[in-house]
Amino acid sequence: MSTHPAFWRLDGASTTLLVVQDHAVPRLFWCGSKLNEQVEIDTLLVHSDSALAFGGLDGVTPLSLFPQASTAYTGSPALNAHRNGTQFAHNLTTSRVEQKDNSLTIELQDTNAGLNLVLCLTLDADSDVAKLTTTLTNTAQTALTVDWLASATLPMPSPYRECLTQHGRWGLENQTHRRSIAPGRIDISNLHGRTSHEHAPNLVCGTAGFGDDSGDVMFTHLAWSGNFSLRVERLSNGNISVQSGILFLPGECILQPGEQLETPAVVFTRGSGMNQCTQRFHRYIRSSVLPAWTRNLRPIHANSWEALYFDHNVSALQSLIDAAAGVGAERFVLDDGWFRHRRSDNAGLGDWFVDETIYPDGLHPIVEHVRRHGMQFGLWFEPEMINADSDLYRAHPEWVLQIDGVETPLARNQLVLDIARQDVSDYLFERITSLVHEYAIDYIKWDQNRDLVLAGDGSRARAAAQPRALYQLIQRILAVCPSLEIESCASGGARADLAILEHTGRVWASDNIDPIERARIQQGFLRFMPPEIMGAHVGHKSAHLTGRVTSLHTRAIVALQGQFGFELDARRLDPHDVITLQHYTQLYKNNRHWLAQSSYWQVSTFSKALISSGQVDESQDHALFSVVAIGNMHATRPGHLPLKGLDPHKRYSLTLESINVADLAPFNKIIPAWCENQVSTSGELLMKIGVPLPVMPPQSALLIGCHREFNQ
Repeated sequence: MSTHPAFWRLDGASTTLLVVQDHAVPRLFWCGSKLNEQVEIDTLLVHSDSALAFGGLDGVTPLSLFPQASTAYTGSPALNAHRNGTQFAHNLTTSRVEQKDNSLTIELQDTNAGLNLVLCLTLDADSDVAKLTTTLTNTAQTALTVDWLASATLPMPSPYRECLTQHGRWGLENQTHRRSIAPGRIDISNLHGRTSHEHAPNLVCGTAGFGDDSGDVMFTHLAWSGNFSLRVERLSNGNISVQSGILFLPGECILQPGEQLETPAVVFTRGSGMNQCTQRFHRYIRSSVLPAWTRNLRPIHANSWEALYFDHNVSALQSLIDAAAGVGAERFVLDDGWFRHRRSDNAGLGDWFVDETIYPDGLHPIVEHVRRHGMQFGLWFEPEMINADSDLYRAHPEWVLQIDGVETPLARNQLVLDIARQDVSDYLFERITSLVHEYAIDYIKWDQNRDLVLAGDGSRARAAAQPRALYQLIQRILAVCPSLEIESCASGGARADLAILEHTGRVWASDNIDPIERARIQQGFLRFMPPEIMGAHVGHKSAHLTGRVTSLHTRAIVALQGQFGFELDARRLDPHDVITLQHYTQLYKNNRHWLAQSSYWQVSTFSKALISSGQVDESQDHALFSVVAIGNMHATRPGHLPLKGLDPHKRYSLTLESINVADLAPFNKIIPAWCENQVSTSGELLMKIGVPLPVMPPQSALLIGCHREFNQ
């Protein structure tokens, strides 16, 4: 034990972090609800777990913020590194601790091993979300190979017994999986080179049976867009920890003398129930991560992809633009197919020049047509990718990520550009900024349609360089195009993390816009990410990915959970559908000013066939709750849905915002009165007793409005 134990305290609105140094490396002694008492170090140490059983080592070394094998820690150490196979064990000890406001800097040194390490821990006082990063410097005269450097190692409370992770695939992202925290290690290793199709960098740990509004839970997120590992470990001594960081490929990270490695941040919070942690994450992301333009009113998108695919021609596009404007679009996005040789996904990627055979006058006629409707113009790019059948590849085959002597497998007929090369980055910067300036582009849909495999520069692994090069390229573009908005799209939601969101402000959550599938996808996405950055579009009657046929009401209600838009051919809508879509478009416009700052609630339902969530404004004067029937309910009477987040002392007008009573009526002998006429009730009763639901057939949806009555 240190001869001079010390502690440091960081306080948020509802959270306290206590860091104690009573051994060589400080530990996170408390992370949880705010402590009222002004505790002293002697009082804290009374509560230190110092019990020691037989059968192990002769001393107790608590789990520190940087566990090391040298302390006989038998779990995953925070650092695995060596010098050509030697000096694999390290003994970093504290040399300096400095607190400034709500930030704590801890410096560790091992002079024998030639290592310096800095941990930076901050607590955002407004959101109660904390952030931890690690920076390692090689101070020796020989190279250091780093196999693993944890961004953070966080102790979990001893009662924690379950964790929830998010997994999926293309078109089915953010599916939740719950498992027990049993003895041993859970390791979610992502080697796809991007997040978050198969494995999202999100983790929820908590007490057994934790739910939306119950249980003690901790959220953690790794802010990184490449390969990673999330580790939940329970040791035989009872210690439970969460550890995460970049998952390096063999030999990928070698620090030369004087070089340093800064890890991506781990962001975390502990609360009561998942909704509380979700709302904290949303507040933190809005105030500390997202670009400033996301605070402006979010425009309604119309995207050309599912209307035209690669079948581009000027007259068809102009008629599509007219139809989109007629149903209320405010931004038109020209998707894949506008550049040279791009008549299918077999060719053209990398040749970022307007295809003169399709657009003899460039994109000017299209852009001018969009502007005449008062809409913004957006354009699709996939800058990190290249087709073998392209002018760029024929000129520069050396620009792709590859390993000499090994054939790189294709995905969507494409390879990956090594954007960490300066010449590649320069080419992309010139092409993108030239087009942005020529056409005054307002918005880029930045896509990435394949995993990174065999990510090398010919001989050495290079996957971890790709995300950092991406961030630098985007920032370089934004420096000369400061009004440009960029969306992160990667075959849908394969790149959704807080690192990319520092540079982009919208995520295309999934290429699957079947509303029944989307209801689950969006539920997982919104567990960590705020609704206003989630692209959510109304698709065709028959979903292009699943073939499922759903009503326009259901498609629109699900799309209203995010940044609303259209992924359909508005020219094909009949007059009744135009009126219906205009209703939901106007509904979004009427409410988006408060939706972007709203509190998001996932609402537990008694039936697995129903998915419900809601958004409540900051003043608790307005709320919109959606209910989606993804299947057939077993009960013949649907019962009540208790709402969340309202003010129990206010009275609300309860209304059915969706105009689908006629669709529901055939399934109801008696339909609840509020579905047909606005009624008045209190926030207390809406939350304690709930809203009586109508009978809902499979694949139907409701949009419930609660608006404060100001004449009370």
